[in-house]
Amino acid sequence: MTFPTRHPSLNFLWSALILEELSRLGVEHACIAPGSRSAPLTLMAAEHQKLEKHVHFDERGLGFFALGLAKSTRKPVAVITTSGTAVANLYPAVIEARQSGVPLIILTADRPPELIDCGANQAIEQQDIYAGYPGATLKLPTPDENIPPSWLLTSIDQAFARSCMQGLPMHVNCMFREPLYPQGREFDFSGYLSRLSLWCSAHAPHTVYDAQLNVSIEKSPVEWSEFANGKGVIIAGRIEERESAEAVAELARQLGWPLLADLQSQLHGHPDAIPHADLLLAGKAGKFLLSQADRIFQVGGHLVSKRLDKFVSAGEWQHYWMAGQEFRRMDTGHSQTYRLVAPVADCCRMLAGRSCVTDSEMAWKKQIEQLSQSVHSQVTELDSETGSLTERWLGANLTQMLPEGSSLFLGNSLPIRLLDMFSLFPTGQVYTNRGASGIDGLMATAAGCALGEKNVMVAVIGDLSFLHDLNSLQLLRQLKTPFVLLVINNDGGGIFNMLPVEDRPEAAQEYFVTPHGLNASQAAAMFGLCYHQPANRHELESLLKQAGQQSGASVIEVTTRPGQAAEQIKQAVSLLEMLS
Repeated sequence: MTFPTRHPSLNFLWSALILEELSRLGVEHACIAPGSRSAPLTLMAAEHQKLEKHVHFDERGLGFFALGLAKSTRKPVAVITTSGTAVANLYPAVIEARQSGVPLIILTADRPPELIDCGANQAIEQQDIYAGYPGATLKLPTPDENIPPSWLLTSIDQAFARSCMQGLPMHVNCMFREPLYPQGREFDFSGYLSRLSLWCSAHAPHTVYDAQLNVSIEKSPVEWSEFANGKGVIIAGRIEERESAEAVAELARQLGWPLLADLQSQLHGHPDAIPHADLLLAGKAGKFLLSQADRIFQVGGHLVSKRLDKFVSAGEWQHYWMAGQEFRRMDTGHSQTYRLVAPVADCCRMLAGRSCVTDSEMAWKKQIEQLSQSVHSQVTELDSETGSLTERWLGANLTQMLPEGSSLFLGNSLPIRLLDMFSLFPTGQVYTNRGASGIDGLMATAAGCALGEKNVMVAVIGDLSFLHDLNSLQLLRQLKTPFVLLVINNDGGGIFNMLPVEDRPEAAQEYFVTPHGLNASQAAAMFGLCYHQPANRHELESLLKQAGQQSGASVIEVTTRPGQAAEQIKQAVSLLEMLS
């Protein structure tokens, strides 16, 4: 390629340089919110042939949409916004990106220095607005011909290496003076670009950072064998790559250790995983059996189950190893003894085959498996007598009804907990926003995941999450592949019915549960989406199958009785506490 030397202004040239360098660094998508100050970035993105553009009027939803797109493509995604509160509206997505380890590139337009803190319109303090959440923040001055273009490119490259290459967001604040739009002619910047002649005719970034994360593992064979030979448990938290998940399952087989798999691990329902880990830990028998372990091997964090997290964090482990390619601390109990900063599959291969499984260890694992099957039998019987749609039944059976080959996005609060507790069946690829675990932007994130997947997507969220992100129905409306939004409507924050505030029921309803009396039908109609409200299990299964075969998005709303989920969870836990 040959980078063009003629541009409407220096604003446009700098914007073109930024976007071209990001493209060479692997960015394929630019998510754009309308705005005037960002016109140079937007117009240059519009002309860039290698960038796929996505436009949305709500910056908060746009940020989460980009987050979902980055999750599913496993590549950094750029977001372009104007100045002012538009920048602030991206903050929740930036936080989630940081906490989840997702590379987002936030390109914010800004007023020049002389218009800050003087009463100028739409001018706020944008420098460092995201505090410590980006891995790198690049504060660009207003474009200036005294600043060589190589400085701009190397600054982008270094910021990218410090952030996106480590799975962290990146913020580039771009100050622009007027004019912000083409003035009917172009200027020749060939002299200004003369020292970039090699870059202008190449395809690679200006500076390549070769980050070798495949570091050698320093533990000696003796230490590996010492760790592998003992009574241990494998904990699988959030794992994105199927190859890594299968390596963890193979390690569990090789070591003969119980595998407790979080719903986000891509191993939930796997034949080698212990079913119902959360409920297993609710009973004395399960706690007693699992407490006999003296070591843990963990992959991935952000565990959904509080009981599983407490089991890990409160244990007095002789050895607690964690594997993964990131340096972020994932140790809520501050008890890890060794971090393997290397590819998960490599770590698993190093451990596999170093264990001599004893008969007593196999008998111990067999006891755990048998108890888990008893848990499943008890839970299944609770919903066997009625054909009604209950939240516990949904948690136990939804993954069995998903369209073939579909991926699953799970909202926070009750939906993800219900499936993590009660589901036994395997899922396809599972996406979540469990970094900060908010209920904001869930539909937008799911839409981004669906666009990147280019496959059937089923998103399960609660009614408050739906109401919180109504604007993002526009993003669902634009999808071409089958997308099913399953809204579980229990008229408020059903999870708050589990709070220990029984002695103050009126306050609990008014200030925590916040019932609203609304449904999703008119919102779906406003955005032209198909809407269904099944009356029973058979109708739900039929609607899911139908929606998975048609292009575009549809909304299925399951209405349940307020407080039902809390009652059913407490009922199951009470029953399991008596298991021995």
